[in-house]
Amino acid sequence: MKTEQPSWQIKGQTCAYCEMGELIFSKCPNCGSLVLICGECSTVYEIKENKIGKEIGDISGSTKCYTCSESPHSQFPCATSEDIQIAGFKPTDYT
Repeated sequence: MKTEQPSWQIKGQTCAYCEMGELIFSKCPNCGSLVLICGECSTVYEIKENKIGKEIGDISGSTKCYTCSESPHSQFPCATSEDIQIAGFKPTDYT
């Protein structure tokens, strides 16, 4: 049986591009940087001061991690609750 890791979304913010997608915390498999990826249109955003930052790519193209430039965004798995809390978010900041 295959199980999937749960996904966590930032509370109270939606994608600025499509204006409806939930923003899912995802993590670079190479360097561990966290980003937010829209569950609707796949736009990728940086996280700046625990808020959505600027658009930095999408998972359908060939954009790579803005920190290490190694892993494509399409290969970023969902971040764990522990990853999100280490980055400075409280459990009340995400669902």
